[in-house]
Amino acid sequence: MIKIMDRYIARETAAGMFTWVGAVTIIMLVQTLFELADFFVNKKVPLLIVLEILALYLPAHMVMTFPISNLLASELNLGRLCRDSELVAIEASGVSLKRFLFPYLVLALVVSGGSFLLNDVVVPETNHRAQTLIREYVYKEGPPRIEQNVFFRDAENRYFYVNQLDNESWEMKNVIVYELGKRRDFPDVIVAQKALWLDDQWLLQEGVIHRFDQQGYLTQEIEFSEMVIDMKAELKDFFEKQRSPEEMPSRELRKQIQILKQAGAATENFEVAYHLKYAIPFSALVFVLIGVPLGIQQTRDTRTLGVIVTVILAFVYYMMLSIFRSLGRGAVIDPILAAWMPNIIFGLLGGILYVLVDKK
Repeated sequence: MIKIMDRYIARETAAGMFTWVGAVTIIMLVQTLFELADFFVNKKVPLLIVLEILALYLPAHMVMTFPISNLLASELNLGRLCRDSELVAIEASGVSLKRFLFPYLVLALVVSGGSFLLNDVVVPETNHRAQTLIREYVYKEGPPRIEQNVFFRDAENRYFYVNQLDNESWEMKNVIVYELGKRRDFPDVIVAQKALWLDDQWLLQEGVIHRFDQQGYLTQEIEFSEMVIDMKAELKDFFEKQRSPEEMPSRELRKQIQILKQAGAATENFEVAYHLKYAIPFSALVFVLIGVPLGIQQTRDTRTLGVIVTVILAFVYYMMLSIFRSLGRGAVIDPILAAWMPNIIFGLLGGILYVLVDKK
């Protein structure tokens, strides 16, 4: 009977979750739809391109909606079981409430794992493609202004990081270049205060070359006033290969963080983004851990209660996530703590509620 109950709950909840994913995703797409409408009306972007950008943004929004949709489906399924007295029958057969909630937690863990894979494999590529289309069709007179978090790679296996770019003068500031040698375990890292784009060349100014030995220890620092780097790639390739943290899988982002640390650059922003790639998908588990015990209320209005619990928990969680993310980016708290603190708080509260659920 236990196995039948587990399959029954998991099947009903999963079916409800996929029904709600579409509705919740549409709600979260409202701001994006306003921006895309502006592209179509004022920027004269072709309708098919606008629809393609919209489709490319869907995976990123789905990562955010999976936890909410799973919790909402769990609450509504639990409410129906209470309303139809099925929960009473399950308890009467000797199944504890802790054991009854087990399939909800297992399903939430599966949703978390699937969300992580979607966020780490699919989302970086779809986000990158969407940004490439925006640069190509929206910013026709020139590339968008680059503020920070931009990486690209040239044909010579060199990686570039540009903190800021003036689109009129083509002057770049706080530029980091690291070149991977064929027979070296650690790259040469070049840090320049300024850089200029001159046709197919970069002119670096006021910089330092850092060289490392095979063990990764700094062995040499060479200051320079000017350095020229030939760029064989076209200007279009320069912008197509830019990558923000949202456009990188976790493995690539971790590598960029290591290089920036070697160059002495601030990495808090990148580290917070890296840890959020894990924390946000696994919010589905803590949502259910705290939400389902709260939803076990044998009242008539269980459907309304489930919706209210979901809305309140989602609002509180994402408000906390925004606050702690800002604290992490500002180096007020450790980046990993900033990314995981909402999960830790929800998880602790959920664990307490789960332990006490049989005493209700």
